[in-house]
Amino acid sequence: MTAPAVQAVIFDFDGVIAERGFRAALRALAARCDLDYPPLPGLAMQALVDSGYVTGRGSEQDWWDQLQGELGALGTCELFRADLLQASVVRHWQLALAERLAGAGYRTAVLSDHTDWLDEIETRQPFGHAFGRVFNSYYLGASKRESASFLAALDAIGAAPDKALFIDDNPDNVARAAALGMTGIVYREREAFLRDLDAALGRVLADA
Repeated sequence: MTAPAVQAVIFDFDGVIAERGFRAALRALAARCDLDYPPLPGLAMQALVDSGYVTGRGSEQDWWDQLQGELGALGTCELFRADLLQASVVRHWQLALAERLAGAGYRTAVLSDHTDWLDEIETRQPFGHAFGRVFNSYYLGASKRESASFLAALDAIGAAPDKALFIDDNPDNVARAAALGMTGIVYREREAFLRDLDAALGRVLADA
């Protein structure tokens, strides 16, 4: 039997496996503090990088202080975290899909630029059981802005880049994966994603 062109499928978490909890919490923060929302995701993500929180080198408070240095007083980070945890609703159809892919012989994994917030989400809404491995930048020590994060995940699951497919709602992350030789899908909405995935896997979903 000929090996499939794609042998591993790697999912982003926020915006793919779950609703966009980070952005929802930022929208709530903007409303609470009378801030302009559009610049917030970029500012908040850069603060995650600059503070080291996203790669486990800094703390949540370091990140919050960095963000407040950019925007002024924002209240407590505890309220932001509560909003994020509430809004990060896991899409159970994605868990079922991952288990279906595993049943069809694909290696599955999560690769997320998250923090220890992801541990709290797992406690509240278990999702990791549906995937072979979960890789979080907080523990990897590298974010998806760095090729090292992709390469570490690929090495751990034993997949070459040209045998792996990566799914993310951030086109920049997909472009970085593609630059390494991975197949990439930018997640927009469920039906289009399933069509793209089925096409990339040779219609394994449609034929199952």
